[in-house]
Amino acid sequence: MSFLLISCESVSTNTSTSDNSNTDNSWLIPEDQVFVGAGRDDIPSIDDPSFKPVGDINFLEDDELIIGIKIGDEIRGYPHQILNYHEIVNDFIGDEAVAVTFCPLTGSAMAWNREIEGEVTEFGVSGLIHKNNLIAYDRATNSYWSQMLEQSVNGERIGTRLQSYGIIEMNWEAWKQHFPNSEVLTGETGFDRDYSSYPYGRNYSIDDDNIVFPINREDDRLDRKELGHGVLYNLDLHVFVLSDFPESTITVNRNVAGENLLIIGNSAQDFITSYSSVASDGTILRFSVTEQEQPALLEDDEGNIWNYFGEAISGPRTGEKLKPIHSYNAYWFAWADFFGLDPRRPHISTP
Repeated sequence: MSFLLISCESVSTNTSTSDNSNTDNSWLIPEDQVFVGAGRDDIPSIDDPSFKPVGDINFLEDDELIIGIKIGDEIRGYPHQILNYHEIVNDFIGDEAVAVTFCPLTGSAMAWNREIEGEVTEFGVSGLIHKNNLIAYDRATNSYWSQMLEQSVNGERIGTRLQSYGIIEMNWEAWKQHFPNSEVLTGETGFDRDYSSYPYGRNYSIDDDNIVFPINREDDRLDRKELGHGVLYNLDLHVFVLSDFPESTITVNRNVAGENLLIIGNSAQDFITSYSSVASDGTILRFSVTEQEQPALLEDDEGNIWNYFGEAISGPRTGEKLKPIHSYNAYWFAWADFFGLDPRRPHISTP
């Protein structure tokens, strides 16, 4: 069963209801750009997730995308196919309280620490939308959180930023190859959903340029739903387009807005991510793809070997982690709408 829950009514302090609004009328974003897409929790978060080993997962096609996170020694995967219908998974990985979030309308995924000011909370789907992007709410204070802005935009915690975890994203074929010992979120969610379909209908899928809610800023340099990896520094946004990368993994060592970065991409695997290339002691490392077997991915000019999650697994820096940077994947139209400021526009970067 697929569904499409949309309304083009913007939120008004005079007309909002308790279902998807709180009593605080102060917003960090223009209130007339916040739309009611559904009622609160009509898109239900997964609060008791079920996982199985990779070898026991039989509902994913090889081209389906999956979000991955590693905390301690645990690696978990969260398929888009499930997240399309739930958008938020409240999970514990070891002792860490984690919220994995995905917005199917903007193609953006990230993971947050659910402990805020010493209190563990859950996140739910508010039903509100800003620039086609998910607005979550926390169940401790009822504050609203913009996913792509990565901060609270309304409520008691307005202006607060969340601690984020580094994630990676790739297709199922690549995931099985690289992380055969990981666990994967199953469709055993307790909800009656047809996870083989897309909830917003094929006219709004990634294969179509239709957008559900209004766009404030258009930028026609790329197709609307071209997937780009955005790197944000201050007001500078550099978008690395996934389809520009070859069908083999390459590294790009580049200075972006004064920062030394490592970009890694493979279009055949639908994989692109980034790290700081500055080690913990200030050394600027240069990386290439290693020929060593999994879980190895990178080799630097000191001879260290690093995995997909930016961890040194052999060499003199064993145990070190590359510093994650302010970056994530999203559709081009969302990057342009959120961060395209006239006359400044997002930089389109090529490998």
